[in-house]
Amino acid sequence: MKTTRQIKEELLHFTCPRWSDLPDFELYMDQLIACITKYLEPLYFQEEKILTNSMVNNYVKHSILEPPIKKHYNAKHMAYLIVVCILKRVFTLTEIAQLIEVQSRMQNSNYVEAYDKFSSYLEIYLHEVMEKGNLNELSPRYRSKEEELLCNVVSSIALKIYTEYYLLSTKK
Repeated sequence: MKTTRQIKEELLHFTCPRWSDLPDFELYMDQLIACITKYLEPLYFQEEKILTNSMVNNYVKHSILEPPIKKHYNAKHMAYLIVVCILKRVFTLTEIAQLIEVQSRMQNSNYVEAYDKFSSYLEIYLHEVMEKGNLNELSPRYRSKEEELLCNVVSSIALKIYTEYYLLSTKK
């Protein structure tokens, strides 16, 4: 079991992989799950399951994730699953599907840019809240309603993670 100090350090230094960091080859389900688990472990410090075979199959069933091609998953699958695993901490699957659609429109269907923008904003907000305990000093100037929504979404996630960390750190 990690100490709260170790958890905080991991969260302060958490980096969400960018598109260019994702494997450029296809993976089987078990490899995909292992890779995503490794990337997102710092965000799941309360020993909850990050991703399982059943979860992936459920996301495909609900059209949140495209079906694998001959049981192989590519970088696009991985990026979508990383986003889903992060968003599911706060949002329902229906809301996640809607948020992914809005973000895709924001980047004119360029899912690589949309994914990297999500990753960047998540890091900014998570690091800020873990360092200061709030997001008061972040006052971005939004270029669009979609960008404002993205900031609100990642701030919700960052605040949820901070709240879980805070509650864990005050346990005796």
